[in-house]
Amino acid sequence: MRCTLLAAMLLVPTLGAAQSAAPSTGRPQVELQCASYGMGPTLECNVNLKRRDGTPLDGAQVTLGAVMPSMPMAHTVKPMKTTPTGTPGQYRATLELEMLGVWSVDIDISGPTRDKVARNLVVHECKGNDRCAATPAK
Repeated sequence: MRCTLLAAMLLVPTLGAAQSAAPSTGRPQVELQCASYGMGPTLECNVNLKRRDGTPLDGAQVTLGAVMPSMPMAHTVKPMKTTPTGTPGQYRATLELEMLGVWSVDIDISGPTRDKVARNLVVHECKGNDRCAATPAK
């Protein structure tokens, strides 16, 4: 047992050195812009990702999901994979919501970096076929 403990103590500094030698990308900058339309309503979202230095983050796999914080067990939207828009660092997905109100949109990022963030949005009623911006919830 003493040999095992000694081996573990020697291994920890080695792992730490290997981890610190890897380049640290840090958390990406995440911007979410959504617009709602239709009776569902449907929520069309664009996610803009940037590295810490401000350059676009391409090649990421981004998934969007949504939950209504006031009724999390009743109103949850299945996560959807985004698709790149052609603009560097920009991804798009459409979510089918069940009702108007405050929704928490979960943004799951993997690929060159890994992160998960959430943004609370107020989904408003739109007139006719208009699109309405989903605004940040307070």
